[in-house]
Amino acid sequence: WSDADGRWRGPDDQVHAGTGFTMHSTFSLWDTFRAEHPLLTLIQPEAKNADFVNSLVASQKSSPFGILPVWQFAGKETWTMIGYHAVPVIADACLKGIKGIDCAAALRTMVASADYAPYGGLGDYMKLGYVPIDREPEAASKTVEYAYDDWAMARLAMASGATEDAAQLKARSRNYRNVIDPAIGFARPRFADGSWWRDYDPIQIGHDPKRHRDYTEANGWQATFLTQHDIYGLIDHFGGDAAFEKKLDAFFSAPSTLPDNAPPDISGLVGQYAHGNEPDQHAAYLYAYCGAPAKTQAMVRRLLTEMYKAEPDGVIGNDDCGQMSAWFVLSALGFYPVDPVSALYVLGSPLFEKATVELGRGRRLTVRATGNGPGRPYVQSVRWNGRAHERNWISHDQLIQGGELLFDMGAEPSRF
Repeated sequence: WSDADGRWRGPDDQVHAGTGFTMHSTFSLWDTFRAEHPLLTLIQPEAKNADFVNSLVASQKSSPFGILPVWQFAGKETWTMIGYHAVPVIADACLKGIKGIDCAAALRTMVASADYAPYGGLGDYMKLGYVPIDREPEAASKTVEYAYDDWAMARLAMASGATEDAAQLKARSRNYRNVIDPAIGFARPRFADGSWWRDYDPIQIGHDPKRHRDYTEANGWQATFLTQHDIYGLIDHFGGDAAFEKKLDAFFSAPSTLPDNAPPDISGLVGQYAHGNEPDQHAAYLYAYCGAPAKTQAMVRRLLTEMYKAEPDGVIGNDDCGQMSAWFVLSALGFYPVDPVSALYVLGSPLFEKATVELGRGRRLTVRATGNGPGRPYVQSVRWNGRAHERNWISHDQLIQGGELLFDMGAEPSRF
């Protein structure tokens, strides 16, 4: 979005002088914060991601609303989609030590977005602990996604020494629980008086056809698994590992029926899971949190092989500026950032026998999967740089140093 001399047109419709980095625009943040930006943090940290983050911060400084981009196109805010998901993109880059970013200044831009009450029900969210459906459309989804953005900012605030702000934001990040009704086990819209929407059907996008949608490009099934940052808290909310595993089983095996008013974005269905749309693209990895990693491995392999093909229509849904493709790249390597700002990757099922990733500065990550092939999606054991790796996750700090991640694959589930 920079001209040849570095100048760029901002969201205020004014031309700004060059900034010392390459200005970018067209940020599909609702999609790309999940996997594309974390992938770039791993493989193109300074070459791309630093410029992206600096572009977001510069846009906030020239925004007539004083907030970070929500869904920016050609330098202008479109207000498409929900959340303030520039925050996890910035936090991910800062927490992983990407050079060339003023993270203290970036944190200040985050606060401006997090407290901008006129936007998308944020005022009610801060006051009530959720977004009420009688005051704001797509309220249930907004509540859960705001909670993740709060979490991302809390992580960066803590790392920056702003412990009081971090504690407040961390508490706010638990607001997602306020729209998950434990009585029925689904994300459910609530009214401003605290009552739940009464006639509930998790298949529905919006329960009153004369009104707006209750969820963003999702229904009750899909919105229930939106949480990315407090998975163990979500598991407790459902009653423990066994109950949560059963709920996931139901999610992936429910009839793949949708109401007539469902948007075309909800595609690539496995049960009620929709791989062709972004909100639940971490869901297959949630089995690993409740003691059933083999189900993660089987489902990830199924999605890799059924939802992508080398044809013009080879992506099952809207690629959304690279998110669908980034999911494939990371999952094919054998790991995925369920919560990007945690700097951890959950292990899945690598697709290839060998893959090599250039990490920059002479470092290289090699992923090998011995015994891999069709019908052999299950991890039998893992070794990192020659040593047994007993966890079903690996840290960014480990991977970014380079080395060899070795999977031993088999046709049957193992204890791993």
